Amino acid sequence: MGSWSDAELLARYRDGDEAALEQICERYEQPLFLFLVGLLKDHHRAEDALQETFVEALVRVEAVDPGHLRGWLFTVAYHQAMLVRRKSQARQRHFPAAGPEAVNGVAARTPDPVAQAADREQASWCRDLLDRLPEPQREVIRLHLFEGKRFREIAHDLGCPLSTALARMHQGLKKLRMLGGMADV
Repeated sequence: MGSWSDAELLARYRDGDEAALEQICERYEQPLFLFLVGLLKDHHRAEDALQETFVEALVRVEAVDPGHLRGWLFTVAYHQAMLVRRKSQARQRHFPAAGPEAVNGVAARTPDPVAQAADREQASWCRDLLDRLPEPQREVIRLHLFEGKRFREIAHDLGCPLSTALARMHQGLKKLRMLGGMADV
């Protein structure tokens, strides 16, 4: 499989071969990570952007031109780096002093009871949808969204390859969209 082209690997993955996705991830993980470290100048933020690059790649895999996978992945990585950079800048603007008074000021606000009820209803609806997913997909989504774990950590915890964790997330989100009629999960 190591000598297959990107187009061949992408076609194999689209046909259900998860080992092809593993090969694509292995092929591009290091170059994309180095690219992101160069852009962001921060190892942890580069890891976050790399993870989101692979998630975005899985979400959009059907639309990718197989002959331009490499360039497309680097474009996605660049956009993810810019998102990470903007989020970091926004956090610094909103919370310039990370001291106790800034945190206490935010925590001291009283939540709106109507908003709390809507949040509880939304959470219940999401739990119901998650319960309808196969266990492997549900577990990856739970670990990523609710525990904030990175996909590399999830793969390690579940004893599966990184690409399998990413694929389960992709399949789970796709099924959630179908079950819930949601446009943006």
